[in-house]
Amino acid sequence: MQEWWQHLPETLHPIAFTIGFFSVYWYAVWFLLGFFVTLVLALWFARRGMTAYSGETVVDICLVLFFGAVLGGRLGYVLFYHPDVFLAAPYAIVLPYDFAHGVWIGISGMSYHGGLIGAAFGLLWFARKRRIPFWQAADFVALLAPIAVFFGRLGNFFNVELAGRVTEQPWGMLFPGMLPEGALRHPSALYEALVEGVALFIILIFLKRFVRTDGYLASWYLALYAIARFVAECFREPDPQLGLFFGVLSMGQILSLAMFAAAGVIFLWLRRQNYAKIIQNS
Repeated sequence: MQEWWQHLPETLHPIAFTIGFFSVYWYAVWFLLGFFVTLVLALWFARRGMTAYSGETVVDICLVLFFGAVLGGRLGYVLFYHPDVFLAAPYAIVLPYDFAHGVWIGISGMSYHGGLIGAAFGLLWFARKRRIPFWQAADFVALLAPIAVFFGRLGNFFNVELAGRVTEQPWGMLFPGMLPEGALRHPSALYEALVEGVALFIILIFLKRFVRTDGYLASWYLALYAIARFVAECFREPDPQLGLFFGVLSMGQILSLAMFAAAGVIFLWLRRQNYAKIIQNS
């Protein structure tokens, strides 16, 4: 006999509410909630002296990251997951209206890896404009990122997306529109919320006590997220339009491998830069 909570995905609807022809999805609600919670946490860090930035600078950083993540996340989704569809209708990248059929289709689809790239470019631009050390700012952002990821994954769950693979585990859930019907599936979005969000946040708070070189904490975040995401993809149903590359790897895993490699390159480069400074000052 199945428990009531195993049917939870079947009772959820992606649309939170509708105003006229405009529909607001649960992912957008959780995404915005995550932004505000992250902003409050960032301001709390500033008051506690966990960063050298003023409250005004913290707000500016969060706003730049927000818009960078949205733009990068959207473009990343198009390039990584649906290039064929959006090459046919490129306006759908940013416009919620289908001119060919005269209907409102909304804007849906975000890529974490694309959002990360967009946020990184936004932070680089901000750091140069304000003349603050980029890697110092990146370390501060690395502490906040898992919180945003946590709320984003909850948004995925309430949007009834990112269904997991079929499982016989007792905590499996029933997702609508998936074959075979009635099969329990891993709640992979919840796994990612806990591991990529809560667990990673706790680990980074612990590591911050021992990391002294600017950029190291950001490198740790990139590496640890890549590992967590790679493993989590093993429980997630592959994207139907892409399947598995080489019969083994999902797109998320390929991007995570690239992310892990980038973390290693950044770490080694920062280490070399730090060693050169020590030699120069000795």
